[in-house]
This record gives sequence, structure tokens and C-alpha cells, in this order.
Amino acid sequence: MTTLRTLKKLVLGETWLLPLGVAVVVLTCAFAAEPLLGDAWESGGGFLLLGGVIVVLLASVARSARR
Repeated sequence: MTTLRTLKKLVLGETWLLPLGVAVVVLTCAFAAEPLLGDAWESGGGFLLLGGVIVVLLASVARSARR
């Protein structure tokens, strides 16, 4: 069983929160932001995406700091 855990850590890293969180942020922005924000997406979409990634990064760091 430890071999599988070691292999998982080598392939996927220590946490699943960061890659899954970034994927959720990107997919949400790709599918929902354009219909909801319209023209505002062109000028502020990058900042919305950046804010989402920063929130996910902070949540990942806070979770790993608790251990």
C-alpha cells in the first residue's frame, strides 16, 4: 500500500486541492463568465481568473499549514 501512495505523490504531487481548484476556476470562467459578464469579461476577465487562482492557492497553503 505504501508503494501506491508513493507513486501517487510522485505523479500527482502532495495535494489534489491546487490542481482541482485551478481546473474548477478555469472551467467556470470558460463556461459561465462570458454569458454572465458580457463585454465586461473582455476588460476584467483576467482579473477574475487571477483572483480565483489566488483564492485556491491561499486555501491550499492554509490547508497544508494546518498539518
